[in-house]
Amino acid sequence: HLSRVMTKGRDFVPQIDGLRCVAIVAVLAFHVRATIVWHYGVPLDSPVVADGLVNWIFKAGSNGVELFFAISGFILCLPFARHHLGQAEPIRLKAYYLRRLTRLEPPYLIQLAIFFLAACLVLRHEPAHPELYQHPDWLARLLEHSGVSLFYGSGLIYHAYPTLNLVLWSLEIEVQFYLLAPLLARVFQLPSAPARRLAIMGLMLLPQAVGPWLPAWPWLGWTLLGKLEFFMAGFLFCDLYLSGHVRIGKRSHLWDFSMVAALVAVVWLGRFGLSYPFLPWLSLLMLVAAFRGKITHWLLGQPLVTTIGGMCYTIYMYHWLLISGLFHVTGKISCHSYWLDMLLQFIVLALMVIPICCILFALFERPFMQRDWPQKFWAWIRRRN
Repeated sequence: HLSRVMTKGRDFVPQIDGLRCVAIVAVLAFHVRATIVWHYGVPLDSPVVADGLVNWIFKAGSNGVELFFAISGFILCLPFARHHLGQAEPIRLKAYYLRRLTRLEPPYLIQLAIFFLAACLVLRHEPAHPELYQHPDWLARLLEHSGVSLFYGSGLIYHAYPTLNLVLWSLEIEVQFYLLAPLLARVFQLPSAPARRLAIMGLMLLPQAVGPWLPAWPWLGWTLLGKLEFFMAGFLFCDLYLSGHVRIGKRSHLWDFSMVAALVAVVWLGRFGLSYPFLPWLSLLMLVAAFRGKITHWLLGQPLVTTIGGMCYTIYMYHWLLISGLFHVTGKISCHSYWLDMLLQFIVLALMVIPICCILFALFERPFMQRDWPQKFWAWIRRRN
């Protein structure tokens, strides 16, 4: 009951869900660190927070979001690329957009409703939320920001993280990509593989090229253009995947080493603030290593790993609220060592957050993975009437 429901005609690729698991665990670690820093009152620029291997690893967890972007680039591009390369039937845009709407929108709306109730009943009474706490116009403000989040517009309108649930900023960019993916995938109409790959790499370099020319546009970082290189890394991997360079050939421990090297590089570069422009290419390396490495391929394909990865949408939407709430209980567990407490809190909170999200997934996301759920729903309504 916790497995992903696959649409008919779509292939289940375990290693992709395995990478989703890596990404969501990384994001969990990053937000556990942020929660501890806030509750412990430790300045972000203090040596306690800035130094130490555990700190560096947990801080690098924020890059899990960019890995999600690369995976989305691959998954969304795949059916269009297959068609343009003559390997599949055309994709009907109406069906494509309707599927995005019926698959992703209901869990998103349910989450917004839950967070709205949490803000009214709990967060409004917490001094940690000054935008709500004892404000006479808290309800008007909450309704305004909820309405904007309803249409994925917080970044574009306010140039800030969504008030109701700050992690929704990345979903706003994902939605922009969903809308433009069919257009971007036309790059696969280029018949020459070298020309296609050069065009995709050009798109990967585009944000870095135009960024210095648009410094006065505060909304740029909240648009697809600001993260385009990661989605295009997924496109480039898709080209390699369909050409057989990834799926065909003997798996090697060299690629296992490449995965480890990529993860180490993400942590090391993040420590010195040098993640860009290397991070998109490291995401591509992880995607390839997930298929070509012996141990990596096996590990990412394990049922527990793929099951957690398959629930990443639910875990991502709810984990910040759950971590913030549960820390009031788990925070009492302390070893009086910052890095050890951070590691301990991550383990304890993950063991609590993931099971809770399993229930939320089964209730609020998995039913909408079935393509025919709208027809079944209306049939049930008619029977009730």
